[in-house]
Order: sequence, then C-alpha cells, then structure tokens
Amino acid sequence: MEQEVPSLSPQCKFFVLRKKRFCRMTVRPGWNYCGEHQPQINTKDGKDEKRIPCPNDNKHTCYASKLQKHLTICNARQQEVPPYIKYNVNAPPETNPLKQPLSEIPSTQIDQIINKVNLLFDTYLNGKIDTLPEREIHPAVMDEFLTEGRTESSLRHLRQASKLMHIMEDESLVKDHTCYVELGAGKGHLSYFAWHAWCPATSGSSILLVERASLRHKRDNKIRNLLDNSNKVENIVQKLSPELCTKNEMGSHKNINNYGNKDDCCETKSGQNQSGNNNINEESFRLRADLAHLILDLVPAVQKTESIVGFAKHLCGVATDFSLRCLSSANTLPKTRGILIATCCHHRCSSNGYVAHKHLMELGIDKREFNIMTGIVSWATCGDGRSRDKRGERIAAADVASLSRRRREEVGRRAKAILDWGRVLYLKECGFDARLTYFIPDSVSLENLCIVAKKN
Repeated sequence: MEQEVPSLSPQCKFFVLRKKRFCRMTVRPGWNYCGEHQPQINTKDGKDEKRIPCPNDNKHTCYASKLQKHLTICNARQQEVPPYIKYNVNAPPETNPLKQPLSEIPSTQIDQIINKVNLLFDTYLNGKIDTLPEREIHPAVMDEFLTEGRTESSLRHLRQASKLMHIMEDESLVKDHTCYVELGAGKGHLSYFAWHAWCPATSGSSILLVERASLRHKRDNKIRNLLDNSNKVENIVQKLSPELCTKNEMGSHKNINNYGNKDDCCETKSGQNQSGNNNINEESFRLRADLAHLILDLVPAVQKTESIVGFAKHLCGVATDFSLRCLSSANTLPKTRGILIATCCHHRCSSNGYVAHKHLMELGIDKREFNIMTGIVSWATCGDGRSRDKRGERIAAADVASLSRRRREEVGRRAKAILDWGRVLYLKECGFDARLTYFIPDSVSLENLCIVAKKN
C-alpha cells in the first residue's frame, strides 16, 4: 500500500499495514521503493520481471532473473560451520513431547499443580527472595536516560539496564581481563553500556554479544564508530606530538582475527588505527549463533581472556537453560566467574531443555506436571493465559480453578519463581553461590526476577 511520505525522507515509500508504518529500508537515488517492495519492472524484451521467494529463506524475495547472483551473496545461504558450533550441544534430545494446552487438561490436575506450586513456594521461597532497593541511574546509562523525547517504554528498558549494571558491580563481577558475554544480545543496548563502563583500553576486558538473528541498527556498531573516531584523533596526536605517546601505547601491528568474512557466523567490531598501533584493544565482538549449538570455550574471544561473566536482560524461556549449560560446560566452567540473567517468558521453556528436572523431580514435580506449570506461568503476565482472540471465551483452566484474576497472577508468579529456583539449584550444584532477586519493581516490568550467581 502506497501513501505519501515526506520528500526529504530517504526511506522506502511502501506502507506496511501489519506494522502500521512505512518500510524503513533506504532506497537508491531516484527510487521510491527498496528492492523488496519495488513494483514489477519490465525487462528488455518487455516482459514483467517477477520477484520470487528466496530458496534459502522464504522470508525475503529476489528477482527471478537475478536468482543465481542472489544465491551467491544471500545472508541465509549455507555457511561453513565454525568449530564453536555443534548442533544441539546444549539441548538434550526430546524424548516424549508433552506440551498440551491448559484447556485440554482436567481441572483436577490443574488444581493439584496449583497446590504443589503454593506449597513449594511457601516452603522454600516465601520471604527469601531479595527485593533490591531503588538506585540512581547508572552513569553509563544516564545520558540516554535524560535524552528528551524518550517514551515510557524506552525509559523502562533503560532502568532495567541500569539496575543490572549496578548488580554486576555490587557483586564484584567487574574486573580487568574479563570477557562480558551478553546472551541473546538482540541489538546490543546492554553491551553498549557495559562497554562504556567496564572496557577502557587499559582494562584488557572485552564484550562478546551472542545472538542468533541477523539484526539491523545494532548498537554495537556505534562502538566501532567510536573506536574509529578515536583512532583518527590518536593518529593526529601522534603526528603532531609523537613524544606524547608512551612506549606502552606504541605497539607493533597486530592482525585482527575476524573469524571469517562478513557473512560468516561471527562479526568482529574492534579498534585499530592505520599507523599500526594497537593502543585500543579489541573490545567488542558479535557472534551470530544459536545458544543451543554454542561451545563457548572454543570462541576465540573467550580463549584469549582470563575469565568470563555471562549476563542477559530478559532471556526468553529455554534460551536461559541453553545459556546455563553453555556457561557451565566442563571446559567453560573454570573460566566462568559469574552469571546474571533476568529471565522471562517461562511459557517458552521446554521439557527437554530445562536444566533442573532432577531437582524438581526430587520435590515431586515430574515432566508432565512441569509442562502444566509452563502453562500456568502465563497467568503472571496475562491474567488467565487467554489470547486476545479468546478473552471472551470460556477457558477450563481459568474457570475450573475457581481463582480470581489477582490470585491467578500470584500463582503464575510463584510458578515462574519455582522454575527459576530450580535453575539456582542447578548452578549451586555447579559450584556457584546463586540466588534469586527482584531487581526492579513490577511497575517497571512484570518480568522482574533475575538469577545472580558467582563462584564460591
């Protein structure tokens, strides 16, 4: 659907109805549309040129006449698998998938699980989860927090990032020669703040961002730009006043390990000036990988560091379990000094991926009941777990349980806490001093529980 868009805008004029906004891709000079939304064009023989789905990934298209060329440069094409990727190394095979909608489960079984959740929470967790006090916005986040025009949603995310950074510092997880690994990094906002706060050139520390998706507008690109600008200034200073550069700042040229080309699984963002000096350390690396398949100790950025600290803001469902296995594997565990993960989306946990089945089974929760719990947890954020389309319909799980909406939310939050507590028990077994804490008020985010773990 085409609508008028300001003439000064370089973006595509295609209006995306589903997103209720214009496409944000830039266009060629003189074009009105990006390649994806360009209307069919005529070939030299007068026939219409058609766009077809890409064989590698049908989420995007290309011109039929340019298919062969597109396949050679397509980002979704098959790549050589690097040594740090091993299929499902952190995801045990599924034996008997038991996922079942709550509406299909007898109410008596749901009542039994609710009673177990309440009993376990009251016995082991009630009054034992810390609630952290309010703190000033972290200095690394302050500039963005005070930027005019910030939406309330944006400010909530910045508050959470600030609090997680305070926790890292309070727990003494910030030290020199550390690789800070952001798991499920997304666009890398948290890593961007961490880099500013904890990775000065003299610290020997670095940031590793792990994300399975290929995203635009990544925040770590700004780290590269800052480093590039700093290098230009350093070159000018050296030319004008070579005596200002100490011996430690002047080094021999050092090749940067890119771990492959720009289309490979790993992208490297690092600073190096043209004169061959390496006074700005290689500080920021982005790794495109699924946490289910990642062997962290084989990643070059991890191999060259003394210790690692894993952290994440709102790591969804089973991705948290994959991350915990990744950080606690036999070869990685000696380097893992701490873990800080704000969890979320417990309804996306899976029976095969969850790390603490053994601990829950000792408390009387088997895999069948675990799967019922992954349905109940949605009550914490959705009230009764009904979708937007079904909020007016009758759902057995909500009605038969005879619970008010407020009570359902409480049961859902308790179920989420028990799943995270199982993860804490797993980390304690691995040698960590681990606990749960409410790191922000639920007025900022309903997903306000995080796992804090550090080596004993």
